[in-house]
Amino acid sequence: MRGMRYIRKHIGTRELACFCVVDFLFCLSSMGIALLLSALLDAATATVAVGDVSPMVRLALASCLYALVLGALSLASDVLRALIVRDAMVNIREGAARGMIAGASCGHVCDSAEQLTVLGQNMDVLENDCITGSLGILESVFKIAIGCIMLVLINPLVALISLAGMALPTLVPQLFGKRLSCQQQQVVEDAKSYNGHVRDTAQGGEVIRSFHVEQHELDKLSGMIGRYQRHKANLNMTMACARSLASVVGIAMQFCIMGMTGVFAIWGYVTIGSIVAVTQLSGSVISPATELSDKISKLKSTYPILDRLDKLSDVPSDTPGARQEIAVCEPRRSIELDDVSFSYGDTGPAEGRLSNAPTTLRDRSKHFDIGKKYAIVGKSGCGKSTLLGLLGGSLRPSSGHVLVDGRAGCVPDAAWVHQNVFLFDDTLRENIVLGGTFTDKQIGSALRLAGLGEVVAALPDGLDTPVGEGGGRLSGGERQRVAIARALLYGKTTLLVDEATSALDKETATRVEDTLLALDGVTLIAVTHQLDAEHAVRYDEVLEMKDGRLAAM
Repeated sequence: MRGMRYIRKHIGTRELACFCVVDFLFCLSSMGIALLLSALLDAATATVAVGDVSPMVRLALASCLYALVLGALSLASDVLRALIVRDAMVNIREGAARGMIAGASCGHVCDSAEQLTVLGQNMDVLENDCITGSLGILESVFKIAIGCIMLVLINPLVALISLAGMALPTLVPQLFGKRLSCQQQQVVEDAKSYNGHVRDTAQGGEVIRSFHVEQHELDKLSGMIGRYQRHKANLNMTMACARSLASVVGIAMQFCIMGMTGVFAIWGYVTIGSIVAVTQLSGSVISPATELSDKISKLKSTYPILDRLDKLSDVPSDTPGARQEIAVCEPRRSIELDDVSFSYGDTGPAEGRLSNAPTTLRDRSKHFDIGKKYAIVGKSGCGKSTLLGLLGGSLRPSSGHVLVDGRAGCVPDAAWVHQNVFLFDDTLRENIVLGGTFTDKQIGSALRLAGLGEVVAALPDGLDTPVGEGGGRLSGGERQRVAIARALLYGKTTLLVDEATSALDKETATRVEDTLLALDGVTLIAVTHQLDAEHAVRYDEVLEMKDGRLAAM
């Protein structure tokens, strides 16, 4: 069963085995109530006949003790179940998050709305219908097996009829399995679309207001909500149909079993106590079989979610154009392009590019000395950012090699400074140290070199001031300086700057560029679509990217 395999994958075997033993003992004890009731009824019949109440008293005392043991086993089973669900979901969520982060770090594209859907609401479905449901299926199987064995001890023919009655409800999921899977897939797709549009609406508020398209966006969102809820209702109705059909079949079979047992009692094949035991056991067999049908239906409906989760967790290592698991090393002498070519056509449509895209970089060789400052100029779309991706290791050459100190098979330990610097919704300090342990002196030095000293001094809580979502409390130039401070604090000696100042005003852009050029011992490779003469002379070399080739200006 896929659900149990998934549980075993994410928790220890010992923990699962312990639950199985305790739950089996609990099921055995709960099913044994039927035999105890049968014994009590037969003892009561004998007491009426002979007038000796001592057997009845002993059974009553034993019943009280039995109830205590049953309660203890029930508690132990529930506690172990809760621990298994907790540990499994922790590992599943961490695995998915690890896959998401690994995919992002190696350039593997994954839609953020899909990630939110899988890591958010789908996790609740997975916990209830897959993990908890699989453990419930295991318990139902225990009850059915134990009940059938006890029925055999009472009367083999009754047991045979009960087995037939049990089998019919469990066949119901086969009638609805494919439909449930398709409907769950549709619900997942709807949730992804809805989350994606909510994300776009939240981030695109300025565009919506500027062009007065509030009603249009509301209509789109309302349509998505209606479609999502409609498909979710269809899924719930299909589950309800499966559950109702299984319940009808189960109840009908229970009536049949009771009728047959009554006939056997008239014929003298079973005692009055056995009738009570069969009544109890048949309900304890048919009812779990009916529940089993419902749980299996719900489990099968989670398979599309499991497929998406596996896809998110298992980042392919052979994705063309994406960074491989290779060594990251600190450049000591040089970074070099060795006859490198690259085309987004090699990455395929999954990377968001046309499969027939032209070659972006052609047979390029270039030597970058450590400690020098390089500027690469070119028009938008000429391949400048692609070049940085190759140098930084986030893209893999279609042919040729990127060498670090003359060695292939490794990427430079570089830091990026982008046009849109990403800041976490946290304090300024946390956005700079990123969880690392640094002294105040180290942080202060990085702030000073990055030109952030006055900015921090002006903030109400200094470094402990929250920067807001996306760093909204800081200006564009200040966010660029945060990126520089991060790199300096972590000792990065190679900076890859991608159009970092293109969206800033001239004065702020000049200050940021002055800060970058003043960094001693740092290799700077900056790409831009324009470079003023004042800064051009301060670079050790200015290159032009044109038609996929680099040339000195």
